[in-house]
Amino acid sequence: MKHKTLWHDYLQQACQRQIKARVFAAFNTNIDAIVHVTGELMDTINAKDKDISWEKVAQGSAEKINSIKSKEDLFIVLKDCLSGGKSFHIVLEDLSLLDWLDEHFAAAQESMGGQAGIIANQMASLGAQSMVYTPLLSPKQGRLFVDGVTTPIITDNRIAIQPVPEAVRPDDETKINWIFEYAKGEVIRFGKEVVTTPRANRVILATRPKGSVMSFDEATACHLAKLGENIDVAFMAGYHYAEPVNVDGRTFDQFMADAVNHLHALKDRNSDLVAHFEYVPMKRPELEPKMLQTICQEIKSFGINENEIKRVLREYGFDAEMQEIEDHERAYSLYKGALRLFQHMQLDRIHVHNLGYYVMILRKPYPVSMVEVRQSCLFASAVNAMKAKYGGYVKRDQLAEAGGLALSDEGFQQLMGMTHELKGEHPQAEDLLTNGYLEFDDYYLVVTPAHIVPNPVSTVGMGDTISSAAYAAELVG
Repeated sequence: MKHKTLWHDYLQQACQRQIKARVFAAFNTNIDAIVHVTGELMDTINAKDKDISWEKVAQGSAEKINSIKSKEDLFIVLKDCLSGGKSFHIVLEDLSLLDWLDEHFAAAQESMGGQAGIIANQMASLGAQSMVYTPLLSPKQGRLFVDGVTTPIITDNRIAIQPVPEAVRPDDETKINWIFEYAKGEVIRFGKEVVTTPRANRVILATRPKGSVMSFDEATACHLAKLGENIDVAFMAGYHYAEPVNVDGRTFDQFMADAVNHLHALKDRNSDLVAHFEYVPMKRPELEPKMLQTICQEIKSFGINENEIKRVLREYGFDAEMQEIEDHERAYSLYKGALRLFQHMQLDRIHVHNLGYYVMILRKPYPVSMVEVRQSCLFASAVNAMKAKYGGYVKRDQLAEAGGLALSDEGFQQLMGMTHELKGEHPQAEDLLTNGYLEFDDYYLVVTPAHIVPNPVSTVGMGDTISSAAYAAELVG
């Protein structure tokens, strides 16, 4: 494709960008304890713990387990998922098992989990002013934040911003998610039963401490207007945890009403503050349309991937757009699906990220130029490429290397395909190949190729990284 050289120049320029925005992230942070399940590890557990009833595991059914209350429950779920190559998410109800997990999976690698924690760390690593609010900030959780991340604290009815290490609370609980990853072709013994994994996947065993409330506490809520004066862009995450009755006793409607009031207060003295909501599927799908519609009264930027958008389209009854993506996933079908959501949810910005390319729709008038938006997308791709290649959090000096990596062939193919399909709808469709954007009556469309890194070291948090880096980089000061 003759335009590859032009886009490579765009990429190299994008890699020189610097995030000037003051970034804020809330609410969900936790510790991810990652275990690589192997035959050798399970053989060790078989030999070490004689109290496990493997007969009960053999007779058990994962379909009947709603939460983990015993070691046997855990192994019933693991056996079922590993034998079918399935992913799974389940809550650990008996917290006394945490000590047993620490003992038997001592090689687990601990890392920051949760969208707010991942975004706060990545923004700080890129040199941005980065602030986080999390309802639980134990010393163990605090140690996983990188240098430079701050947090608001309330003292004598005044709000102050402190480095995380100075603000940790020794009495706070710690939310831990145990992530059991397994590779394809592992031969694993559960007592006398042996399973072979047909594909790689993971099982997440989550804890839900009572203090893990995805909302501002009362003391902080009184100072949100002041807090908002110190923020340019807020990445809000955790609303997907909302329940009919939440852990703090609030009903779903009360929780949503408070969320809207808090977001409104955050912007009270800073009309330029923008907020982004990165989609995570709710455990209660019947509540999801109302949750999204409520939150998007105040948050007008929305991030989602190619699989997640099908679920939201289906929930809103946009079956034709959902089915087209299901039958023929491509940039054009994602654009049409995103446009439906953009209009229905009354968004100002929607960012659909897929492997190798991004599709964005932005309401006119938009506060920055489409060149800046395009360059910010390429900046985000560069950050994500380095994360995929090396893992961890990407530092700004790593982006020079990303500038030397080719954007994906898939991305350019999608750009060309999009141009072809839009020729009947837009007289300047060919401009998409050289500019990456088109202007419509009341919105802009941006389509950019992105990197694909083979055999990524890590895929956890990639969507969060892409969306946060792209939006924060738009704000040029």
